[in-house]
Amino acid sequence: MALFVLMNAVCAIDTSDWINASVGYEEFKIPPEYKNPYSSDFHMYEYDYNINVFTVRYVNPAIMSLYGYFIEHNSIVKKVKVAGHDAVFFSGYDRSSEMNTSKLWFSAGDEFYYIAWNGSEITPTIEEVVKSASPSNYTTSEFYSILNDEYSTYRITDAIESQRNDYPTRDKSSHSFVSFGSGGVNFGVMT
Repeated sequence: MALFVLMNAVCAIDTSDWINASVGYEEFKIPPEYKNPYSSDFHMYEYDYNINVFTVRYVNPAIMSLYGYFIEHNSIVKKVKVAGHDAVFFSGYDRSSEMNTSKLWFSAGDEFYYIAWNGSEITPTIEEVVKSASPSNYTTSEFYSILNDEYSTYRITDAIESQRNDYPTRDKSSHSFVSFGSGGVNFGVMT
């Protein structure tokens, strides 16, 4: 028993010198090496102009487009559990930074967030950042169902946008539109 307690004490991260940052509706603990952000506002805590160095982002306003993009542009996509949160882990090679980058999507309360970082593994530091967030209000099936629905909508929207770009209208006084609502998917041309 003493060995188990000693092992947990050795593996624990000291967060006493971490700072707090508000992102979306959460207060996240941020490691001291990322304490002077390049940009920080309601939607994002971005340590460096390269978003992959370290970023915490509130994604509710853009779940569909960001989640769909990440699914289609990362070589690794897997379901994981991190610090009690259901999550989706993305990892892939980023040509612009010439290194592996990762993103971890999870929910806190009713909101969705992701953390981006350089590397290809979920580190104890990333786990601590997730641990600092509120527990999710979604069950495991609700969490994944929301993301699956957003990805399905992304695919439909992407297909429609692709067709619109393939067959542009000659009349510049009108434009096509796509909308999603309780009545389903609507699209047409407005003048």
